[in-house]
Amino acid sequence: MISSVPATDKKSKLLVYSIEECPVCNQKTKRAFVVGDYITKEGSKCTKCGNQTRVSLVYAESSKPSG
Repeated sequence: MISSVPATDKKSKLLVYSIEECPVCNQKTKRAFVVGDYITKEGSKCTKCGNQTRVSLVYAESSKPSG
């Protein structure tokens, strides 16, 4: 069977990030994923208004190898 998903380069690594969003002022902050992160998990305090943020997105980006 032929896969419609392209093969990934074995040298590339995936960097996983979490986006924390403030429900009051809607400020979004990107940070490195921490094991245990999930959507709606409480995050840190908002740097703009001081309210509690929540994780709104977890995603991965491929990193290109250096050299």
